[in-house]
Amino acid sequence: MSVTKRPTIRDVAAEAGVSKSLVSLVFAGETGVSQERRDKVLAAAKKLGFTPNLWARSLSSGSANFVAMIVADLHNPLFTEIADFTRQALLEKGINTVMAAAVISERNGKKVLEASTVNSVLDLRPRSIMLVGGLPDYKALKSVPANVPVVMTTGIATQLPRAITVRSDDREGMRLVVKHLMGLGHKKISYIGAYDEVVSVSRHAAYEKAMVDAGLADQIFFEQCDRTEAGGYAAAKLVLSKPDKPTAIIAFNDIIAIGAQEAIDQEIEAGGIKVALTGYDNVYISALSKVSLTSIEPEKEAIAHKAAELLADNELADAHKGQEFLLLPKLVARESTLTARNN
Repeated sequence: MSVTKRPTIRDVAAEAGVSKSLVSLVFAGETGVSQERRDKVLAAAKKLGFTPNLWARSLSSGSANFVAMIVADLHNPLFTEIADFTRQALLEKGINTVMAAAVISERNGKKVLEASTVNSVLDLRPRSIMLVGGLPDYKALKSVPANVPVVMTTGIATQLPRAITVRSDDREGMRLVVKHLMGLGHKKISYIGAYDEVVSVSRHAAYEKAMVDAGLADQIFFEQCDRTEAGGYAAAKLVLSKPDKPTAIIAFNDIIAIGAQEAIDQEIEAGGIKVALTGYDNVYISALSKVSLTSIEPEKEAIAHKAAELLADNELADAHKGQEFLLLPKLVARESTLTARNN
């Protein structure tokens, strides 16, 4: 079986009748090449199906026009949606991306980010780095050169002071959720979720503040769980087993809420009342008719476009080093609360 050889810069140069160095200049985006010669090179490349090897160019030149993304958890739809929105926004600016999944291990009972995750990205010499989601620790990121901007989306960069943070305002999100549930007649509003890093702690605090501000301090109840559907199911079962059970449950995110939904369905089948349920993040699964979960939309596309703006402009990123951009979220009401309005 014959293998088709990938066309090289030499092949493009021969087809266009120019030097190899001129082809390199064209694909490096140099401005000192005449339009006529540039068009000739691009036409030859198109004819041969040539695309430049971005990584080889990066390693040979010491710089590259691409952004590296480190995603905290590929199983979390919020993170993958934001990563994809950002990828599209950067592509519109002519900038490519490479994505790496965070490698997280457990040592002495604590989760840590493996340095290999960061080192493999730095070896490619990206122009900037985007972190999607919170990480258990940031020691490995201390090795990122000072001239490489770091933009964090959805997480909180307390351990990485020079990083720029772009995320949704949790306090406003929780205020909207509690206001929505109170408007439907709910007062016994419990919260289930993670309490394992800065964002989860911040969102829990936002829930408590929203409840206090609404005059419901005596109704505050929190059941901790991990960030999975199974965790949400187990936490909801415990909350619903209370003698003075809630009429509404707020989940840390949509994944946990979907697990809690099963526990609520079982409660109804056993003769219990319908309990209102809300999530957070408004991932695509939440809108499915069988799920129909009321959730907080953190403005994922706006987060992605702001991140792309900063990642594409090193001078702009440098001017905003260490700053936080908080975007106002909105509530998307669906059947998980609207069909439970009379409880």
